[in-house]
Amino acid sequence: MATTSDIGAIIRSLRLRSIWAWTFFASAVPAVIVGYGLVGTSDRLRDVGAVMALIFWLIGMIPAIAAVVGAFRHWDALPDRIRFLAVSPMLAVSFSFSLGVLSVVLA
Repeated sequence: MATTSDIGAIIRSLRLRSIWAWTFFASAVPAVIVGYGLVGTSDRLRDVGAVMALIFWLIGMIPAIAAVVGAFRHWDALPDRIRFLAVSPMLAVSFSFSLGVLSVVLA
């Protein structure tokens, strides 16, 4: 269990990891828009946007997982808003995957 003096550093690191995860996830959106905006061009150019989005998404998973693990380790000592901030990137990922699975199943 973290002491009171350590909880400030833990909160800062969780906040930083969550912000980096959201930044990388948000960076994937323009890559997809640009990639699919090149509809009249060749397939190779369209695939560049999708690959870049996947790379941003995978890089964003690293701080997202680190934030969730850190939040679960110190769950009782964290304020509610920091708990939600730390787990929100992984909640977004699980929601996106759930929507993808539902769209495949219901299609």
